[in-house]
Amino acid sequence: MRFLSRMVDLAVLNLMTIVFAVPIVTAGASMSALNYVLLRIRRGNDTYVWKMFLQSFRENLKQGIPLGLIYVAYGAAVSADLMILHMMDSRWATWLMLFITFLSFIVLVSGVYAFALQSRFANTVRGTIANAWKMLLGNPLQTILMTAIWILWCVVLLLWNKAAPILILLYGLSIPGLLCTVLYEPLFRKLERRIEKLQSRKAEE
Repeated sequence: MRFLSRMVDLAVLNLMTIVFAVPIVTAGASMSALNYVLLRIRRGNDTYVWKMFLQSFRENLKQGIPLGLIYVAYGAAVSADLMILHMMDSRWATWLMLFITFLSFIVLVSGVYAFALQSRFANTVRGTIANAWKMLLGNPLQTILMTAIWILWCVVLLLWNKAAPILILLYGLSIPGLLCTVLYEPLFRKLERRIEKLQSRKAEE
């Protein structure tokens, strides 16, 4: 029953993320709210998924708009490049498509870090992106595993292409996102302890 309840929570969370990201400009706030709820679920201090999502969405709306538009613009540019390369019947175009696709998964993982940081810590958009890339490059094992999670998830969707629309609608973001929290949650705990130490030192001074 706990497993079924969790699967329902993940489906509700995924649907809310998609619906709130539909206007495009709110995609960043929606992704931030997704990662906020997933982190709470991972830590076992979750309550009502929809309440947590709405709270985080409102709190991250202002910062989430520019952050989300940056990643949306990158995704649009990559999609256009891949469509152009796909029309070219040559070996170098195929290799370039593979390289761009792999690079896009790395950028996707940086987005996971960025939206998770946005949902948890107050910072500028530039600072959030910079910290996301620091975490990505500074923790290669977690980065590789998170990239592998998203690649494998895409392979599953390709293999189960008939069921892919339903899987994407119900769990397209929430399941791989939850698996990623297993990897980056310990990094967040370390970061939170550092911030607490700095705050306590400032208070003493």
